Amino acid sequence: MHDELGSARPSSPRVVGFLLAEALSAIGSWSTMVAIWGYAAYTYDATAADISFFGLAFSLPPVLLGPLTGAVIDRIGPKAALAVAKVIGVAASLALLGATDFRTLALLSALHGVAATFSHPALQAMPPRIVHDDHLARTNALVSLTDELAIVLGPAAAGISIAAFGFRGAFVFDAVTYALGLAVLPLVRVRRARAEAGVDAPTARFRDALMGWRLVARSGALRRVMACTFAVHVLYGMALLVEPLYVRDVLGRSQDVFAALQTAFGVFLVLGGIAAARLGNRLASFGWVALGVGCSGLAAIVYLGTPVVVVAFVGVALWGVATATIGGPSRTLLQRNSPETAHGRVLAADFVAGGAAELAGIAAGGALVTAFGVTWTIAALGSGVSVAALALWRADRRASAAGADRQEPQRPTAPSSLAVSSPD
Repeated sequence: MHDELGSARPSSPRVVGFLLAEALSAIGSWSTMVAIWGYAAYTYDATAADISFFGLAFSLPPVLLGPLTGAVIDRIGPKAALAVAKVIGVAASLALLGATDFRTLALLSALHGVAATFSHPALQAMPPRIVHDDHLARTNALVSLTDELAIVLGPAAAGISIAAFGFRGAFVFDAVTYALGLAVLPLVRVRRARAEAGVDAPTARFRDALMGWRLVARSGALRRVMACTFAVHVLYGMALLVEPLYVRDVLGRSQDVFAALQTAFGVFLVLGGIAAARLGNRLASFGWVALGVGCSGLAAIVYLGTPVVVVAFVGVALWGVATATIGGPSRTLLQRNSPETAHGRVLAADFVAGGAAELAGIAAGGALVTAFGVTWTIAALGSGVSVAALALWRADRRASAAGADRQEPQRPTAPSSLAVSSPD
């Protein structure tokens, strides 16, 4: 099961067990978020503004702490950083059981955001260290699939937990899934990062934290991938805001139709994720990432730009499939175009950019919907995302033809903040 580098195959029982535990952990985290929103609404009679405060409490830690998190991941290794995230997650979930007021609930939501700030980039930095490069794209797609399953099964898990044990049942379920992931983690064999010759190991200082952004700034390949993911996350943020308004005001349907559309998106996202995992390395190119982003923009227009409910279901299904071609392939490109010793910082930079883009999408969507309505807003934003994807694809083709990216070393000589010998 292992090659000369000590790297496992995706079918290795250790890797399969690890990914299953991560899928359960992601489902638990989704169920907790759903339960927190419901707990705030029903126990503390929270207003819409109060609920939005929870969203900010969960979303701001990744934006504020992401760069430093990347430095920590590269310093101690992704496996140790993932363990830290799970310990924080267990503590945050169990602490929710003792929350007795709205303020405490909000602060503990922020602690869950801190756990996510460590866990997402750490998990994404694991595949290059546990599988051979031949299996990297497939493993990244499987890692993305864990999040995609959570989107579908997380709300269902929350509903079951809440129905059986009340809102706090979901908090216990989350703590158990975090603990399960922590128990499985030692079984995963993670090799050391390949350190750059003649470069000392870094310290996790803020100066080092920005190295991921510096690498992105000087690598055309990294810039184009992150520009694609930023554009599509703006679209996601906008959709988060306008979807319920669209179902209510444009389709004129009930919340049951809204829930059915979300389910359809999740189901086709998972089906697309399974297909992406099967195709593996064949999707690990910038062309496929750009195509996924461009199709996401067009599918969003079909979904949110029609008053016909059947067309809306077709659009949301296409959007789910298109989304599945972005996550795994984009992370594979980020990993292959940056030094292993900086994967934590590069992936954390992408995570921060995605979170900031979603916040920007929410803000821009609110202003545009107020001024122009849902249909014109999605037409403008979806078209903009598709045009941006096309422009980035053409730029990548020009760079490839000119050999520009070949001029950029895959593992550039850099200051001491680039290298690390992880204890993993």
